[in-house]
Amino acid sequence: MSLEMLKVDSPTKSKEKRKEWTWKQQTDLVKWQGNPIDGPLLRLEDPELSSLAIECFECILRYCGDLPLTPEMSEVKCVYTVLMHCHKHAPLRDEVYCQLMKQTTSNKSDHPESCQRAWRLLSIVAAYFACSDHLLPVLTEHLTSAANDRRRICHGTAAVCLANLRKTQRCGGRKNVPSVEEVTAVSAGRSARRQIYRLPGGAERVVNTRCSTVVADVISELCTLIGITNEAEQQEFSLYCIVQGDAFTMPLAADEYILDVTTELHKAAQPFYLIFCRSVWYHTLKHDASPLYTEVLFNQVAPDYLEGLLLRLGSPNLPPSVVRDMALIAALLHRAADLSHPPSLKEVKFLLPKPVLSLREPRPPQWLALVQTSWGQAAGLSVSRAKHRVLQVLSNWSLFGSSFFAVKRVMGENDNWQEHILALNRNGVHFLDMVTHETIHHWPFTEVISTRKVRSEDGALFLDMKCGNLLQQRVTRLQTEQAHEISRLVRQYINLEQENLMRNRHH
Repeated sequence: MSLEMLKVDSPTKSKEKRKEWTWKQQTDLVKWQGNPIDGPLLRLEDPELSSLAIECFECILRYCGDLPLTPEMSEVKCVYTVLMHCHKHAPLRDEVYCQLMKQTTSNKSDHPESCQRAWRLLSIVAAYFACSDHLLPVLTEHLTSAANDRRRICHGTAAVCLANLRKTQRCGGRKNVPSVEEVTAVSAGRSARRQIYRLPGGAERVVNTRCSTVVADVISELCTLIGITNEAEQQEFSLYCIVQGDAFTMPLAADEYILDVTTELHKAAQPFYLIFCRSVWYHTLKHDASPLYTEVLFNQVAPDYLEGLLLRLGSPNLPPSVVRDMALIAALLHRAADLSHPPSLKEVKFLLPKPVLSLREPRPPQWLALVQTSWGQAAGLSVSRAKHRVLQVLSNWSLFGSSFFAVKRVMGENDNWQEHILALNRNGVHFLDMVTHETIHHWPFTEVISTRKVRSEDGALFLDMKCGNLLQQRVTRLQTEQAHEISRLVRQYINLEQENLMRNRHH
């Protein structure tokens, strides 16, 4: 550890001071000691923090076994006190890091686990808090040299410390105070807890979630589970936290700590679940997909299809190709429900998009004949294959892969508000007619210049979308409570578009 980092009096201050000062005293400052410190190791601007620094060091000594535990100062309380002080007072974080570097340097304790426990506590602190840029090189060097020295019993824990520190430096560290349960688990060395994540359709998967696990880690693990290893495609998936009673929800930010989210919700006793799904559809449908990949995407697309959102009803009669597609999809949906008999008239009504049932043509008996004709193509398929075939057919429809929002739109000063369905997909921003779903306005993402969220005095939320080119631009104002999510998705599609252009240029 660099001596400049520590709060020491300069040996040149006075003759009297010079007599008192020795190199041994200075090197002892950076080595393990088994008794409490008289003052902080670093210069702390706020004098009130000195007593807290001393308290932190005492907690470290008790946790490591160098001082006895007391009834009011249990092992968990020691860890909790250190974390609480660091959470509340950012300047103490460097101080605690220096104290732990000291206790993991030349540790000569009589307590057999002292050094190992100091390293464990260092790994815990590194999972919660970043250090200053000033201390980072010194701390990184301390951890790296220990992690690389295979002869040292602590090299594995030092490597964990290093990984945790890199994560906190990148993601900013934990924002909320950890729960007592979490601190109890980490202080006992149980670093991971089983957290349930839902997939579309209700299936659940358990991912071991650590105190340093961020949203991006979970998305990456669940994407790998369904067979998506391409990093760019993984970014098209999001993790949403659905809280009971909330009408709308935003995806969690990639660098958000999972336990920050869940601890707050548990504390507020709010029922919630975490759901993983696709929020952007830029990469095309995979054809060599795993059954789980098919399951996830099918369960996202099928409800929108049956609601009629993917269907355009502009002309009086549906195009024959669309009728054929829907008849085939109905047969496939029947098979996807693991049914092996041809669908009946009653069943067919639930296999078609809702708006189709009110059309004059085809009538229900005609639909039944069409679906039963298509049944031959579906009957022999496995359930998973039938679901994948539905996705294949729908992937050729222009609104496949869209995110849909109900919005009110106004184009200019004197225009009236009009209700639309807003569809966002890889081809751009589409304003659809509420009934026919025909596109009234469309902007490719190359023409979307900016989005800006505005809240009026009465609390209504608007999104201003500036579209056009350098010569001519116009602002469309949308009224929607989902302005944040629309803005985020537009930005994500624009970024994907730009990355794709860059890749093509390099090729």
